[in-house]
Amino acid sequence: MKSIRLTLCALLVAGVVQGADAPLRLTHRQALQLGAANLLQARIAREVRDQIRAFPEAELGAFDWTLAGSVADARLEAGSWNPRFSGLNSLYLTDLNTTEALRSASLGLSKLDAIGGTVSLTFNAGYSSTNALVNNQLLSGGPPAAFAFGTLNPYSGSMSLSYTQPLLRGFGRDAAEARLRASVEQAKGADETFRGRMMDLLTLVDNLYWNQVYAQQNLDNKQIARQLALAHLEEARERVKSGMLAPVELPQVEATVAELDKEVLGAQAMLANARAALVENLFPDAGDRPGVLIPVDAPGVGPQPVPLEEARRSALAHRPELSTAGYALAANRALEKAAHNAALPQLDSQVAVLRDTSTHNDAGAVWNDLSQGRYPGYYLGLSFSYPFGNRARRARLSQAQAATRSSEFLVQDTRTAVGLDVEQAYTGLTTARKEVEAADKALAFRRESLDAEMSKLDNGMSTSFFVLQRQAELDQARTADLEARILAEKARTNLARAMGTLVATVDGSGW
Repeated sequence: MKSIRLTLCALLVAGVVQGADAPLRLTHRQALQLGAANLLQARIAREVRDQIRAFPEAELGAFDWTLAGSVADARLEAGSWNPRFSGLNSLYLTDLNTTEALRSASLGLSKLDAIGGTVSLTFNAGYSSTNALVNNQLLSGGPPAAFAFGTLNPYSGSMSLSYTQPLLRGFGRDAAEARLRASVEQAKGADETFRGRMMDLLTLVDNLYWNQVYAQQNLDNKQIARQLALAHLEEARERVKSGMLAPVELPQVEATVAELDKEVLGAQAMLANARAALVENLFPDAGDRPGVLIPVDAPGVGPQPVPLEEARRSALAHRPELSTAGYALAANRALEKAAHNAALPQLDSQVAVLRDTSTHNDAGAVWNDLSQGRYPGYYLGLSFSYPFGNRARRARLSQAQAATRSSEFLVQDTRTAVGLDVEQAYTGLTTARKEVEAADKALAFRRESLDAEMSKLDNGMSTSFFVLQRQAELDQARTADLEARILAEKARTNLARAMGTLVATVDGSGW
Protein backbone atom coordinates (compact mmCIF):
# COMPACT_ATOMS: atom_id res chain seq x y z
CA MET A 1 0.00 0.00 0.00
CA LYS A 2 3.04 2.26 0.09
CA SER A 3 2.63 2.85 -3.69
CA ILE A 4 -0.88 4.23 -3.13
CA ARG A 5 0.41 6.73 -0.57
CA LEU A 6 3.15 7.91 -2.98
CA THR A 7 0.60 8.32 -5.77
CA LEU A 8 -1.67 10.37 -3.48
CA CYS A 9 1.17 12.69 -2.46
CA ALA A 10 2.34 13.20 -6.05
CA LEU A 11 -1.11 14.06 -7.32
CA LEU A 12 -1.87 16.44 -4.47
CA VAL A 13 1.40 18.30 -5.00
CA ALA A 14 1.47 18.36 -8.81
CA GLY A 15 -2.24 18.45 -9.61
CA VAL A 16 -3.59 17.70 -13.06
CA VAL A 17 -2.21 19.87 -15.86
CA GLN A 18 -4.01 20.03 -19.18
CA GLY A 19 -2.33 21.47 -22.25
CA ALA A 20 -3.95 24.05 -24.53
CA ASP A 21 -3.06 26.39 -27.35
CA ALA A 22 -2.30 30.01 -26.42
CA PRO A 23 -3.43 29.85 -22.78
CA LEU A 24 -4.24 33.10 -20.97
CA ARG A 25 -3.53 33.13 -17.25
CA LEU A 26 -5.77 35.49 -15.30
CA THR A 27 -5.82 36.61 -11.70
CA HIS A 28 -9.14 37.38 -10.07
CA ARG A 29 -8.49 41.13 -10.28
CA GLN A 30 -7.57 40.91 -13.95
CA ALA A 31 -10.79 39.03 -14.67
CA LEU A 32 -12.80 41.81 -13.02
CA GLN A 33 -10.93 44.43 -15.06
CA LEU A 34 -11.64 42.56 -18.28
CA GLY A 35 -15.28 42.24 -17.33
CA ALA A 36 -15.61 45.97 -16.63
CA ALA A 37 -14.13 46.77 -20.04
CA ASN A 38 -15.49 43.99 -22.26
CA LEU A 39 -18.87 42.77 -21.04
CA LEU A 40 -21.59 43.66 -23.52
CA GLN A 41 -23.92 44.60 -20.67
CA ALA A 42 -21.19 46.94 -19.36
CA ARG A 43 -20.95 48.58 -22.77
CA ILE A 44 -24.72 49.03 -22.87
CA ALA A 45 -24.74 50.51 -19.35
CA ARG A 46 -21.93 52.89 -20.30
CA GLU A 47 -23.82 54.14 -23.38
CA VAL A 48 -27.03 54.64 -21.38
CA ARG A 49 -25.07 56.62 -18.79
CA ASP A 50 -23.51 58.81 -21.49
CA GLN A 51 -26.95 59.50 -22.97
CA ILE A 52 -28.28 60.79 -19.66
CA ARG A 53 -25.07 62.73 -19.01
CA ALA A 54 -25.87 64.81 -22.10
CA PHE A 55 -29.24 65.99 -20.70
CA PRO A 56 -27.87 69.03 -18.78
CA GLU A 57 -26.07 70.29 -21.87
CA ALA A 58 -29.30 69.99 -23.84
CA GLU A 59 -31.21 71.93 -21.17
CA LEU A 60 -28.54 74.64 -21.14
CA GLY A 61 -29.45 75.22 -24.77
CA ALA A 62 -32.58 77.04 -23.58
CA PHE A 63 -30.27 79.83 -22.30
CA ASP A 64 -28.23 80.18 -25.51
CA TRP A 65 -28.36 83.31 -27.63
CA THR A 66 -30.67 82.77 -30.58
CA LEU A 67 -29.95 84.46 -33.89
CA ALA A 68 -32.93 84.78 -36.24
CA GLY A 69 -33.18 86.43 -39.61
CA SER A 70 -35.32 86.59 -42.70
CA VAL A 71 -35.23 88.05 -46.21
CA ALA A 72 -38.02 88.35 -48.74
CA ASP A 73 -38.44 89.64 -52.28
CA ALA A 74 -41.85 90.08 -53.92
CA ARG A 75 -43.23 91.60 -57.11
CA LEU A 76 -46.93 92.10 -57.74
CA GLU A 77 -48.57 93.30 -60.96
CA ALA A 78 -52.25 94.20 -61.43
CA GLY A 79 -54.42 95.68 -64.19
CA SER A 80 -58.08 96.68 -64.64
CA TRP A 81 -60.50 97.94 -67.36
CA ASN A 82 -63.42 99.49 -65.56
CA PRO A 83 -65.98 101.83 -67.11
CA ARG A 84 -66.87 104.77 -64.83
CA PHE A 85 -69.32 107.64 -64.93
CA SER A 86 -68.12 111.14 -64.32
CA GLY A 87 -70.12 113.69 -62.42
CA LEU A 88 -71.52 114.90 -65.77
CA ASN A 89 -72.89 111.51 -66.62
CA SER A 90 -70.11 110.98 -69.14
CA LEU A 91 -68.71 107.48 -69.45
CA TYR A 92 -64.99 106.92 -69.07
CA LEU A 93 -63.04 103.78 -69.84
CA THR A 94 -60.15 103.51 -67.37
CA ASP A 95 -57.13 101.27 -67.88
CA LEU A 96 -55.07 101.01 -64.65
CA ASN A 97 -51.80 99.02 -64.45
CA THR A 98 -49.78 98.79 -61.20
CA THR A 99 -46.43 97.19 -60.35
CA GLU A 100 -45.49 96.76 -56.72
CA ALA A 101 -41.99 95.70 -55.54
CA LEU A 102 -41.51 94.61 -51.95
CA ARG A 103 -38.24 93.65 -50.24
CA SER A 104 -37.63 93.08 -46.55
CA ALA A 105 -34.89 91.87 -44.25
CA SER A 106 -34.80 91.32 -40.51
CA LEU A 107 -32.16 90.24 -38.05
CA GLY A 108 -32.61 89.57 -34.36
CA LEU A 109 -30.88 88.26 -31.23
CA SER A 110 -32.72 86.93 -28.19
CA LYS A 111 -31.78 85.18 -24.97
CA LEU A 112 -33.53 83.75 -21.92
CA ASP A 113 -31.83 84.70 -18.66
CA ALA A 114 -31.58 82.80 -15.38
CA ILE A 115 -34.60 84.49 -13.76
CA GLY A 116 -36.99 83.92 -16.65
CA GLY A 117 -36.63 87.20 -18.52
CA THR A 118 -36.03 87.48 -22.26
CA VAL A 119 -33.89 90.13 -23.91
CA SER A 120 -34.31 90.77 -27.63
CA LEU A 121 -32.54 92.98 -30.14
CA THR A 122 -34.27 93.30 -33.53
CA PHE A 123 -33.37 95.17 -36.72
CA ASN A 124 -35.80 95.50 -39.66
CA ALA A 125 -35.15 97.00 -43.10
CA GLY A 126 -37.71 97.29 -45.87
CA TYR A 127 -38.18 98.40 -49.44
CA SER A 128 -41.68 99.10 -50.78
CA SER A 129 -42.19 100.66 -54.22
CA THR A 130 -45.41 101.04 -56.27
CA ASN A 131 -45.59 102.28 -59.89
CA ALA A 132 -48.98 102.94 -61.55
CA LEU A 133 -50.07 103.91 -65.11
CA VAL A 134 -53.64 105.23 -65.71
CA ASN A 135 -55.24 105.70 -69.16
CA ASN A 136 -58.69 107.38 -69.39
CA GLN A 137 -60.72 107.46 -72.67
CA LEU A 138 -63.87 109.60 -72.92
CA LEU A 139 -66.50 107.94 -75.17
CA SER A 140 -67.95 111.20 -76.42
CA GLY A 141 -64.68 112.02 -78.08
CA GLY A 142 -61.67 114.07 -77.19
CA PRO A 143 -58.07 113.15 -76.48
CA PRO A 144 -57.32 110.34 -73.99
CA ALA A 145 -55.94 111.35 -70.58
CA ALA A 146 -52.92 109.37 -69.30
CA PHE A 147 -50.81 109.82 -66.19
CA ALA A 148 -48.37 107.74 -64.06
CA PHE A 149 -47.13 107.85 -60.44
CA GLY A 150 -44.64 105.93 -58.30
CA THR A 151 -43.05 105.73 -54.85
CA LEU A 152 -40.31 108.30 -54.34
CA ASN A 153 -38.88 107.03 -50.99
CA PRO A 154 -39.12 103.24 -50.90
CA TYR A 155 -36.57 102.55 -48.14
CA SER A 156 -37.44 102.39 -44.43
CA GLY A 157 -36.31 100.60 -41.27
CA SER A 158 -36.66 100.15 -37.50
CA MET A 159 -34.69 98.82 -34.54
CA SER A 160 -35.75 97.77 -31.05
CA LEU A 161 -34.16 96.55 -27.85
CA SER A 162 -36.71 94.95 -25.51
CA TYR A 163 -36.82 93.03 -22.26
CA THR A 164 -39.75 90.93 -21.10
CA GLN A 165 -39.84 89.81 -17.48
CA PRO A 166 -42.41 87.50 -15.87
CA LEU A 167 -43.45 88.89 -12.49
CA LEU A 168 -45.38 85.86 -11.19
CA ARG A 169 -45.51 82.69 -13.27
CA GLY A 170 -42.07 81.99 -14.75
CA PHE A 171 -40.22 84.36 -12.42
CA GLY A 172 -37.03 83.36 -10.60
CA ARG A 173 -34.31 80.75 -10.90
CA ASP A 174 -36.49 77.98 -9.46
CA ALA A 175 -38.84 78.35 -12.40
CA ALA A 176 -36.39 79.19 -15.17
CA GLU A 177 -33.77 76.58 -14.24
CA ALA A 178 -36.05 73.79 -13.01
CA ARG A 179 -35.50 71.47 -15.97
CA LEU A 180 -31.77 72.19 -15.95
CA ARG A 181 -31.46 71.45 -12.22
CA ALA A 182 -33.49 68.26 -12.61
CA SER A 183 -31.34 67.10 -15.52
CA VAL A 184 -28.15 67.76 -13.51
CA GLU A 185 -29.47 65.57 -10.70
CA GLN A 186 -30.52 62.92 -13.22
CA ALA A 187 -27.02 62.95 -14.71
CA LYS A 188 -25.52 62.42 -11.25
CA GLY A 189 -27.99 59.61 -10.70
CA ALA A 190 -26.98 58.07 -14.02
CA ASP A 191 -23.38 57.85 -12.80
CA GLU A 192 -24.54 56.06 -9.66
CA THR A 193 -26.89 53.79 -11.59
CA PHE A 194 -24.01 52.86 -13.85
CA ARG A 195 -21.81 52.14 -10.83
CA GLY A 196 -24.52 49.92 -9.37
CA ARG A 197 -24.92 48.08 -12.66
CA MET A 198 -21.17 47.56 -12.83
CA MET A 199 -21.14 46.13 -9.32
CA ASP A 200 -23.76 43.60 -10.39
CA LEU A 201 -21.71 42.71 -13.46
CA LEU A 202 -18.51 42.41 -11.44
CA THR A 203 -20.34 40.05 -9.10
CA LEU A 204 -21.31 38.02 -12.16
CA VAL A 205 -17.67 37.88 -13.32
CA ASP A 206 -16.59 36.94 -9.81
CA ASN A 207 -19.02 34.00 -9.79
CA LEU A 208 -17.93 32.87 -13.25
CA TYR A 209 -14.26 33.04 -12.25
CA TRP A 210 -14.71 31.00 -9.09
CA ASN A 211 -17.05 28.60 -10.89
CA GLN A 212 -14.21 27.74 -13.26
CA VAL A 213 -11.75 27.45 -10.36
CA TYR A 214 -14.16 25.09 -8.66
CA ALA A 215 -14.71 23.06 -11.84
CA GLN A 216 -10.96 22.73 -12.43
CA GLN A 217 -10.13 21.69 -8.88
CA ASN A 218 -13.14 19.41 -8.74
CA LEU A 219 -11.84 17.65 -11.86
CA ASP A 220 -8.39 17.44 -10.25
CA ASN A 221 -9.94 15.85 -7.16
CA LYS A 222 -11.92 13.36 -9.22
CA GLN A 223 -8.81 12.38 -11.17
CA ILE A 224 -6.84 12.03 -7.93
CA ALA A 225 -9.55 9.75 -6.54
CA ARG A 226 -9.54 7.72 -9.77
CA GLN A 227 -5.75 7.39 -9.71
CA LEU A 228 -5.92 6.21 -6.10
CA ALA A 229 -8.61 3.69 -7.01
CA LEU A 230 -6.53 2.44 -9.96
CA ALA A 231 -3.49 2.10 -7.73
CA HIS A 232 -5.56 0.22 -5.19
CA LEU A 233 -6.95 -2.01 -7.95
CA GLU A 234 -3.44 -2.84 -9.13
CA GLU A 235 -2.36 -3.56 -5.59
CA ALA A 236 -5.43 -5.74 -5.03
CA ARG A 237 -4.68 -7.77 -8.16
CA GLU A 238 -1.13 -8.37 -6.96
CA ARG A 239 -2.45 -9.48 -3.60
CA VAL A 240 -4.91 -11.86 -5.28
CA LYS A 241 -2.09 -13.37 -7.31
CA SER A 242 -0.02 -13.87 -4.16
CA GLY A 243 -2.96 -15.41 -2.35
CA MET A 244 -3.12 -12.64 0.25
CA LEU A 245 -6.55 -11.43 -0.96
CA ALA A 246 -9.64 -13.35 -1.99
CA PRO A 247 -10.69 -12.81 -5.66
CA VAL A 248 -14.17 -11.85 -4.47
CA GLU A 249 -12.73 -8.49 -3.39
CA LEU A 250 -11.79 -7.40 -6.95
CA PRO A 251 -15.30 -6.60 -8.34
CA GLN A 252 -15.85 -4.03 -5.58
CA VAL A 253 -12.63 -2.22 -6.49
CA GLU A 254 -13.34 -2.43 -10.24
CA ALA A 255 -16.86 -1.03 -9.72
CA THR A 256 -15.40 1.89 -7.79
CA VAL A 257 -12.98 2.66 -10.66
CA ALA A 258 -15.87 2.57 -13.15
CA GLU A 259 -17.95 4.94 -11.03
CA LEU A 260 -15.01 7.32 -10.75
CA ASP A 261 -14.58 7.21 -14.54
CA LYS A 262 -18.15 8.45 -14.79
CA GLU A 263 -17.53 11.20 -12.22
CA VAL A 264 -14.42 12.33 -14.12
CA LEU A 265 -16.47 12.65 -17.32
CA GLY A 266 -19.07 14.74 -15.47
CA ALA A 267 -16.36 16.94 -13.98
CA GLN A 268 -14.82 17.45 -17.43
CA ALA A 269 -18.20 18.56 -18.82
CA MET A 270 -18.66 20.94 -15.88
CA LEU A 271 -15.22 22.45 -16.53
CA ALA A 272 -15.92 22.86 -20.25
CA ASN A 273 -19.18 24.71 -19.50
CA ALA A 274 -17.53 26.91 -16.86
CA ARG A 275 -14.69 27.81 -19.24
CA ALA A 276 -17.12 28.66 -22.04
CA ALA A 277 -19.21 30.87 -19.75
CA LEU A 278 -16.19 32.84 -18.51
CA VAL A 279 -14.46 33.19 -21.88
CA GLU A 280 -17.55 34.21 -23.82
CA ASN A 281 -18.52 36.81 -21.24
CA LEU A 282 -15.04 38.31 -20.92
CA PHE A 283 -14.38 38.17 -24.67
CA PRO A 284 -17.70 38.77 -26.49
CA ASP A 285 -15.79 39.55 -29.71
CA ALA A 286 -14.97 36.09 -31.04
CA GLY A 287 -11.75 37.18 -32.74
CA ASP A 288 -10.18 38.21 -29.43
CA ARG A 289 -10.86 35.03 -27.48
CA PRO A 290 -7.88 33.09 -26.11
CA GLY A 291 -7.53 29.37 -26.70
CA VAL A 292 -7.74 28.58 -22.99
CA LEU A 293 -8.33 30.84 -20.00
CA ILE A 294 -6.61 29.67 -16.81
CA PRO A 295 -7.55 31.26 -13.46
CA VAL A 296 -4.42 31.40 -11.32
CA ASP A 297 -5.86 32.48 -7.95
CA ALA A 298 -6.77 29.76 -5.50
CA PRO A 299 -9.83 30.13 -3.26
CA GLY A 300 -9.13 31.00 0.33
CA VAL A 301 -10.66 32.35 3.48
CA GLY A 302 -9.28 35.87 3.03
CA PRO A 303 -8.79 38.52 5.70
CA GLN A 304 -11.16 39.01 8.59
CA PRO A 305 -14.03 41.31 7.56
CA VAL A 306 -14.48 44.74 9.11
CA PRO A 307 -16.94 45.00 12.03
CA LEU A 308 -20.61 45.00 11.10
CA GLU A 309 -21.23 48.61 12.15
CA GLU A 310 -18.34 49.77 9.98
CA ALA A 311 -19.76 47.76 7.08
CA ARG A 312 -23.12 49.48 7.57
CA ARG A 313 -21.53 52.93 7.60
CA SER A 314 -19.62 52.10 4.44
CA ALA A 315 -22.82 50.99 2.72
CA LEU A 316 -24.67 54.18 3.68
CA ALA A 317 -21.77 56.21 2.27
CA HIS A 318 -21.06 54.24 -0.90
CA ARG A 319 -24.09 52.26 -2.07
CA PRO A 320 -25.14 53.67 -5.47
CA GLU A 321 -28.83 52.94 -4.85
CA LEU A 322 -28.88 55.45 -2.01
CA SER A 323 -27.14 58.11 -4.06
CA THR A 324 -29.45 57.49 -7.02
CA ALA A 325 -32.53 57.79 -4.80
CA GLY A 326 -31.16 61.03 -3.31
CA TYR A 327 -30.54 62.56 -6.72
CA ALA A 328 -34.02 61.55 -7.90
CA LEU A 329 -35.49 63.25 -4.82
CA ALA A 330 -33.53 66.45 -5.54
CA ALA A 331 -34.72 66.43 -9.17
CA ASN A 332 -38.36 65.99 -8.15
CA ARG A 333 -38.08 68.77 -5.60
CA ALA A 334 -36.79 71.13 -8.29
CA LEU A 335 -39.69 70.19 -10.57
CA GLU A 336 -42.16 70.61 -7.70
CA LYS A 337 -40.95 74.18 -7.11
CA ALA A 338 -41.46 74.89 -10.80
CA ALA A 339 -44.96 73.38 -10.63
CA HIS A 340 -45.81 75.68 -7.68
CA ASN A 341 -44.68 78.65 -9.74
CA ALA A 342 -46.59 77.48 -12.82
CA ALA A 343 -49.85 77.57 -10.83
CA LEU A 344 -49.54 81.37 -10.38
CA PRO A 345 -51.23 83.90 -12.69
CA GLN A 346 -49.34 85.12 -15.72
CA LEU A 347 -48.19 88.72 -15.22
CA ASP A 348 -45.44 89.94 -17.53
CA SER A 349 -43.81 93.33 -17.88
CA GLN A 350 -42.13 94.58 -21.02
CA VAL A 351 -39.88 97.55 -21.66
CA ALA A 352 -38.48 98.45 -25.05
CA VAL A 353 -36.32 101.16 -26.58
CA LEU A 354 -37.29 101.87 -30.19
CA ARG A 355 -35.72 103.67 -33.11
CA ASP A 356 -37.60 104.32 -36.32
CA THR A 357 -36.69 105.97 -39.62
CA SER A 358 -38.29 108.17 -42.18
CA THR A 359 -38.71 106.86 -45.72
CA HIS A 360 -35.78 107.57 -48.03
CA ASN A 361 -34.72 107.03 -51.59
CA ASP A 362 -31.53 105.22 -50.59
CA ALA A 363 -30.58 102.71 -47.88
CA GLY A 364 -27.74 104.83 -46.48
CA ALA A 365 -30.12 107.50 -45.28
CA VAL A 366 -32.13 104.87 -43.42
CA TRP A 367 -29.00 103.76 -41.56
CA ASN A 368 -28.18 107.38 -40.73
CA ASP A 369 -31.61 107.80 -39.12
CA LEU A 370 -31.07 104.68 -37.01
CA SER A 371 -27.49 105.40 -35.98
CA GLN A 372 -28.25 109.02 -35.05
CA GLY A 373 -31.47 108.12 -33.24
CA ARG A 374 -33.56 110.69 -35.11
CA TYR A 375 -36.87 109.04 -34.37
CA PRO A 376 -36.62 107.52 -30.85
CA GLY A 377 -39.39 105.86 -28.91
CA TYR A 378 -40.12 103.60 -26.02
CA TYR A 379 -42.67 101.06 -24.91
CA LEU A 380 -43.79 100.07 -21.41
CA GLY A 381 -46.43 97.44 -20.86
CA LEU A 382 -48.01 94.81 -18.64
CA SER A 383 -49.89 91.73 -19.69
CA PHE A 384 -52.04 89.47 -17.50
CA SER A 385 -53.73 86.11 -17.96
CA TYR A 386 -55.20 83.49 -15.67
CA PRO A 387 -57.46 80.57 -16.60
CA PHE A 388 -60.61 80.21 -14.51
CA GLY A 389 -60.30 77.06 -12.43
CA ASN A 390 -56.63 76.62 -13.35
CA ARG A 391 -57.26 72.86 -13.30
CA ALA A 392 -54.45 71.80 -15.63
CA ARG A 393 -51.72 73.51 -13.63
CA ARG A 394 -53.16 72.44 -10.29
CA ALA A 395 -53.21 68.84 -11.52
CA ARG A 396 -49.55 69.10 -12.60
CA LEU A 397 -48.69 70.50 -9.16
CA SER A 398 -50.42 67.52 -7.50
CA GLN A 399 -48.46 65.15 -9.72
CA ALA A 400 -45.17 66.87 -8.85
CA GLN A 401 -45.95 66.73 -5.12
CA ALA A 402 -46.81 63.03 -5.38
CA ALA A 403 -43.53 62.38 -7.22
CA THR A 404 -41.59 64.13 -4.46
CA ARG A 405 -43.32 62.16 -1.70
CA SER A 406 -42.67 58.95 -3.60
CA SER A 407 -38.98 59.83 -3.85
CA GLU A 408 -38.84 60.51 -0.10
CA PHE A 409 -40.34 57.09 0.63
CA LEU A 410 -37.92 55.51 -1.85
CA VAL A 411 -34.95 56.98 0.03
CA GLN A 412 -36.22 55.53 3.31
CA ASP A 413 -37.01 52.16 1.75
CA THR A 414 -33.60 51.99 0.09
CA ARG A 415 -31.83 52.71 3.37
CA THR A 416 -33.74 49.85 5.00
CA ALA A 417 -32.99 47.47 2.14
CA VAL A 418 -29.30 48.40 2.12
CA GLY A 419 -29.01 47.83 5.87
CA LEU A 420 -30.62 44.40 5.59
CA ASP A 421 -28.46 43.52 2.59
CA VAL A 422 -25.27 44.38 4.49
CA GLU A 423 -26.32 42.38 7.53
CA GLN A 424 -27.18 39.32 5.43
CA ALA A 425 -23.95 39.57 3.41
CA TYR A 426 -21.94 39.95 6.61
CA THR A 427 -23.62 36.90 8.14
CA GLY A 428 -22.99 34.97 4.94
CA LEU A 429 -19.26 35.75 5.00
CA THR A 430 -18.73 35.03 8.70
CA THR A 431 -20.64 31.75 8.33
CA ALA A 432 -18.64 30.84 5.22
CA ARG A 433 -15.35 31.43 7.05
CA LYS A 434 -16.44 29.12 9.86
CA GLU A 435 -17.53 26.49 7.34
CA VAL A 436 -14.07 26.59 5.76
CA GLU A 437 -12.47 25.96 9.15
CA ALA A 438 -14.83 23.03 9.77
CA ALA A 439 -14.25 21.63 6.26
CA ASP A 440 -10.45 21.86 6.74
CA LYS A 441 -10.69 19.87 9.96
CA ALA A 442 -12.96 17.28 8.37
CA LEU A 443 -10.56 16.90 5.45
CA ALA A 444 -7.60 16.38 7.78
CA PHE A 445 -9.51 13.75 9.75
CA ARG A 446 -10.56 11.95 6.53
CA ARG A 447 -6.93 11.76 5.43
CA GLU A 448 -5.93 10.30 8.80
CA SER A 449 -8.84 7.86 8.57
CA LEU A 450 -7.69 6.67 5.13
CA ASP A 451 -4.10 6.28 6.33
CA ALA A 452 -5.32 4.24 9.32
CA GLU A 453 -7.50 2.02 7.13
CA MET A 454 -4.59 1.41 4.76
CA SER A 455 -2.37 0.42 7.70
CA LYS A 456 -5.07 -1.98 8.92
CA LEU A 457 -5.27 -3.47 5.42
CA ASP A 458 -1.50 -3.94 5.38
CA ASN A 459 -1.78 -5.86 8.66
CA GLY A 460 -4.70 -7.98 7.43
CA MET A 461 -7.17 -6.28 9.78
CA SER A 462 -9.32 -4.63 7.05
CA THR A 463 -10.69 -5.26 3.57
CA SER A 464 -10.73 -3.42 0.26
CA PHE A 465 -14.35 -2.50 0.88
CA PHE A 466 -13.45 -0.38 3.91
CA VAL A 467 -10.43 1.16 2.18
CA LEU A 468 -12.59 2.18 -0.77
CA GLN A 469 -15.15 3.59 1.63
CA ARG A 470 -12.48 5.70 3.35
CA GLN A 471 -11.26 6.89 -0.08
CA ALA A 472 -14.80 7.91 -1.07
CA GLU A 473 -15.17 9.76 2.23
CA LEU A 474 -11.88 11.56 1.56
CA ASP A 475 -13.08 12.52 -1.93
CA GLN A 476 -16.30 13.92 -0.47
CA ALA A 477 -14.31 15.83 2.16
CA ARG A 478 -12.07 17.37 -0.53
CA THR A 479 -15.15 18.40 -2.49
CA ALA A 480 -16.80 19.87 0.61
CA ASP A 481 -13.62 21.77 1.49
CA LEU A 482 -13.38 23.15 -2.05
CA GLU A 483 -17.05 24.19 -2.04
CA ALA A 484 -16.59 25.93 1.32
CA ARG A 485 -13.61 27.90 0.02
CA ILE A 486 -15.40 28.90 -3.19
CA LEU A 487 -18.45 30.02 -1.20
CA ALA A 488 -16.19 32.03 1.10
CA GLU A 489 -14.68 33.85 -1.91
CA LYS A 490 -18.13 34.60 -3.31
CA ALA A 491 -19.35 35.73 0.12
CA ARG A 492 -16.38 38.10 0.40
CA THR A 493 -17.25 39.64 -2.97
CA ASN A 494 -20.92 39.84 -1.99
CA LEU A 495 -20.04 41.76 1.18
CA ALA A 496 -17.89 44.18 -0.85
CA ARG A 497 -20.88 44.71 -3.15
CA ALA A 498 -23.21 45.23 -0.19
CA MET A 499 -20.78 47.78 1.30
CA GLY A 500 -20.53 49.60 -2.05
CA THR A 501 -16.76 49.10 -2.28
CA LEU A 502 -16.58 46.42 -4.96
CA VAL A 503 -15.76 48.92 -7.69
CA ALA A 504 -12.59 49.87 -5.78
CA THR A 505 -11.14 46.46 -6.69
CA VAL A 506 -11.04 47.50 -10.36
CA ASP A 507 -8.71 50.05 -11.92
CA GLY A 508 -10.43 53.36 -12.65
CA SER A 509 -9.60 53.29 -16.38
CA GLY A 510 -12.64 52.83 -18.55
CA TRP A 511 -15.08 53.97 -15.86
